[in-house]
Amino acid sequence: MSAKVRAGDSKDNGEIIKNYHKRAFEYISVALKIDEDDKGVKEEAVQWYQKGIAELQRGIAIEVTGQGEHCDRSKRLQTKMINNLTMAKDRLALLGQPSDDVENVVLDCITVLSKVVPRAAGRGQNGRPAASKEPQKRDMKNFKNVDSKLASFILNEIVDGGSSVSFEDIAGQELAKQALQEIVILPALRPELFTGLRSPARGLLLFGPPGNGKTMLAKAVAMESHATFFNISASSLTSKWVGEGEKLVRALFAVARELQPAIIFIDEIDSLLCERREGEHDASRRLKTEFLIQFDGVQSDGAERVLVMGATNRPQELDEAVLRFLDMIFLTNVMCLQTSQTRFKLLKNLLGKHGHPLNQKELAHLAKMTGGYSGSDLTSLAKDAMRNIRCKDFEDSLKRIKPSVSPTTLDLYVRWNTDYGDTTAF
Repeated sequence: MSAKVRAGDSKDNGEIIKNYHKRAFEYISVALKIDEDDKGVKEEAVQWYQKGIAELQRGIAIEVTGQGEHCDRSKRLQTKMINNLTMAKDRLALLGQPSDDVENVVLDCITVLSKVVPRAAGRGQNGRPAASKEPQKRDMKNFKNVDSKLASFILNEIVDGGSSVSFEDIAGQELAKQALQEIVILPALRPELFTGLRSPARGLLLFGPPGNGKTMLAKAVAMESHATFFNISASSLTSKWVGEGEKLVRALFAVARELQPAIIFIDEIDSLLCERREGEHDASRRLKTEFLIQFDGVQSDGAERVLVMGATNRPQELDEAVLRFLDMIFLTNVMCLQTSQTRFKLLKNLLGKHGHPLNQKELAHLAKMTGGYSGSDLTSLAKDAMRNIRCKDFEDSLKRIKPSVSPTTLDLYVRWNTDYGDTTAF
């Protein structure tokens, strides 16, 4: 690979690298379109791949020195370009083209960038993503039309990957986990493939009875994804000052766009976006309107990677304006009535760390007896029975610990899911 090219100011370097990346993205997108078309001429795809590779090489060859937000952003973009080079190498290999030169470029770039780019969140010794220890400081000047104090307040809501929950720790919820993989994880790994009609949904709603893993799924997303994760509650976006709530919403989306890929998680989203009614306080109505304007993406382009993920126990109370954006919102039902196999796995996971004497047959018996119990109900059951555990302890606890969700309540979720949600699993 040629020597690193020195350019002028770090900000100018960033623009040059960004232009190289943009052209490479356009070339490789054309190559992928031809490559995936059965009638496409593969030789043309190879030519477009090679053009994209050339642009990536030129962008990576620019040496970025110094410190600050502009330098950090340029280095992260070069790291992303290395991943794109690896992808192009794999595609050329599948097309039967020699890719040794590309491999040498990738290895050379990794060696150079490893000296200047802080290690990103990787995977720990247990195979799970390792959390970033120190969040990077952001330059408030980058957030246009946003009060720096509000931007700083929003930055405090970023989760730095400290959660130790992964998808493997969550029993059941296979449809929800698959949806999160397709909407969040896979686009983060291969963003160049998820463009145009393949673009992932920009909104995701997890709904269902309490105690069935909605918040745990969000924690797993924060752990598994390499996106900036904002944990937002109603208190994060409300203020005693008139007009500041809308400004906080605008600041939230401005910061998320600046730090994309980003995930905005709002637990109990119905507390923010419930149905608008007569007599509602004007400040609450304005906050909802501003959120819907920002969420609709009028001020953003289709290439932005900001996902809004909400969780609620009361989806029927959400405003109809939110439900109207069904092309951007993927609704998945977090079911309460787990199968006996799922309850068996939940009980096994709960008791596994406590040296319980229950055998497989007794666990299966308990799983059958706990029909309708949610994950939190099973946890309460295990806590109540936790002594020198015997199966009879659980049978006694079953007389005291009852399911927290009635069949009538569950039926409301089923009917609502039929009207608005994902019914492919039924």
